Amino acid sequence: MPKNYLAIDYGERRVGIAYASELVGIAFPRETIDLKEKNLWTELERLSKESKITDFVLGMPIHPNNHPDSKQKTVEAFATELRKKFPKIELHIQDESYSTQEATTKLNAGAVGATPRGCPKTAGFPKKTAGYPKTKIDKAAAAIILQRFLEGSF
Repeated sequence: MPKNYLAIDYGERRVGIAYASELVGIAFPRETIDLKEKNLWTELERLSKESKITDFVLGMPIHPNNHPDSKQKTVEAFATELRKKFPKIELHIQDESYSTQEATTKLNAGAVGATPRGCPKTAGFPKKTAGYPKTKIDKAAAAIILQRFLEGSF
């Protein structure tokens, strides 16, 4: 049976999700879970069943000096819970360094000369997100994390 991967870009407000099958080897942004609106564990259960997930890939913030910060500790605590709640799904840790910045850059590169959907042409966009909703950036970052993992695995 081919492996099906679900990548998780964990945040305290939103969680970006991406999907890939080892048959294709390309990560696709799936969705962003807003933790104020949905229960993360319920959503992960739903996604795992829908897509027959065999492996989770969790983005871990790893700093160049290898000293953990509060975000890394939060993600490590989440990883511990994830292992407990989904013991049959293998968990892989992937460096997520600069994945949000890379996602923003790639979204912007695809939108050169274009206005992001739903935004007025005169809107003054902040440079970081360039008018894209953070939900779109979060799931794109999850896809980047997953693609990095896939490229290191094949």
